[in-house]
Amino acid sequence: MKLLKFHLRYHPPGIVLEYLQKGVVKNKDIDLLDLNCNSDIKEIANRLYQKELLITEEVREQLEQCLETLKKRTEHEGPTGKRFYIYKTLQTHVLPLTNVCFNKIGNKCLSGSYDRTCKIWDVESGKELKTLAGHQNVVYSVGFNFPACTRIITGSFDKTAKIWDPDTGSCLATLYGHTGEVVAAQFNSKGDFAATGSMDHLAKLFDAETGTEIQTYAGHKAEVIALQFDPNEGQRLITGSFDGTISMWDTRVNNRVSVLRGHEGEISNVQFNWDSSLVGSASLDGSAKLWDARSTACLATVASHTDEVLDICFDWAGQRVATSSSDNSARVYDVRADFRELAVMKGHREEVSKV
Repeated sequence: MKLLKFHLRYHPPGIVLEYLQKGVVKNKDIDLLDLNCNSDIKEIANRLYQKELLITEEVREQLEQCLETLKKRTEHEGPTGKRFYIYKTLQTHVLPLTNVCFNKIGNKCLSGSYDRTCKIWDVESGKELKTLAGHQNVVYSVGFNFPACTRIITGSFDKTAKIWDPDTGSCLATLYGHTGEVVAAQFNSKGDFAATGSMDHLAKLFDAETGTEIQTYAGHKAEVIALQFDPNEGQRLITGSFDGTISMWDTRVNNRVSVLRGHEGEISNVQFNWDSSLVGSASLDGSAKLWDARSTACLATVASHTDEVLDICFDWAGQRVATSSSDNSARVYDVRADFRELAVMKGHREEVSKV
């Protein structure tokens, strides 16, 4: 085996070893969940050096540099980090925005709009880098292929999704097949597949290189408005629907593995946590639920909001989950302590649509 590269993983903190084994390039993830602004970089590097055969004395200095970069990131994002402030205001589109997305390192940002375009922005300068034009209706969903961020996917009310080259702005593939608006679109972690969710009650799986449809996932009785690949292998796909259920699919075959039932209203969002062990769901029934991704058992129902729950999000370590609601608040819960409520964030005058 031969080490080729170190890759940084910011959320949750860790490094990825890219190595060559018998002519095949492979990756190994190393979690550094305890990394914080007080961590001893040399001690961590020494621990990894003793444990990982791929890490030799020749690359030790490079490893320490990578760890130092991760440590600096935690100084900005951890409890002792800096306060948030308005960094840049972008004069973006002539019509309302639908969604935004940063790339992995945070130096580029995507914006989708009712003006039928997606734009790429330089975060530092605020300069528009590219306009991705070609959709015939609202561009609703935008995203990068994390962690590489060498491709962009857009989902549109014109019933298609498109894959773009962010460097040239050219459209590489158009994903056809839906008969309703495409409101969710995402790459898997390897970037070789893309999934779409639509108002036609279907989710579809495509080859991200050719744009060829591979699978159609039918089973929901209403619109599919949210989806996510599992962050690890990308072999599972969860979809959330206005029928009040979450479906889990095996992407290797056209097979629904399980259906998570329990909500009494439409699903507004679904998410895996970072290691794919938990699924979080938000619903217009005013509750959020946490599910065991393997057994599909409902572990907790949090119903402290007084109105519809519009979004749900795990933190990078999977230790906390946040929700936002039409009751003008956001709330944070401790995953490790029976989902105890940690904080209520009030101050918005209208509904909090994203968290």
